[in-house]
Amino acid sequence: MFDYFKDLTSIQSAYFYIALFSTTLFVFQSIFTFIDLGDHFDFDSDFDGEIDTDWTEGISFPFHLFTIRGIIGFFMLFGWSGFMFSKNGMKFIWVFIISFVCGFAMMFIISLIYYYSKKLGESGNVFLTNAIGKTGEVYIPIPKQNTGTGKISIILNDSLKELDAVTYNESLKSGDVVKVVDVLNDKLVVEKNK
Repeated sequence: MFDYFKDLTSIQSAYFYIALFSTTLFVFQSIFTFIDLGDHFDFDSDFDGEIDTDWTEGISFPFHLFTIRGIIGFFMLFGWSGFMFSKNGMKFIWVFIISFVCGFAMMFIISLIYYYSKKLGESGNVFLTNAIGKTGEVYIPIPKQNTGTGKISIILNDSLKELDAVTYNESLKSGDVVKVVDVLNDKLVVEKNK
């Protein structure tokens, strides 16, 4: 087996080390995801101010293509395909192009998997328009005149939901009974129930 890794050219070595490093990261990331540590990496720092960085989000597309997970997947498949093709005597330019396409395909597939799994997770089919006319209770205070978002507890589809809410009237405090009058940008518009 080790004979296969003997006498590597510098290009083959580069592909191999890229593949090995990114595969190691991919394995650790998968383990952290399964033990529920891989969903959120927040970095908080205080230097006369506060910086909050969330590394789970990517560049905004309908689905997040450029995420840490996707980039690791890109380099993993880029490295292994580049190593295998270059080891089998293919020309450098073709190896690079095919490896790049393979890596991009991996990144695209990972982003699609997470996009559709997120959509699947959202599919409790909570249609916010079904809440119009229903009453609920303020869970987190709602600032007045649509200056901020609060939360209400409301029964939808025979289950208790906590949903974002705004009001165009006076502020609402926890425990106030409210009526849903509209839906605006995935938030319920509520007013005090009279």
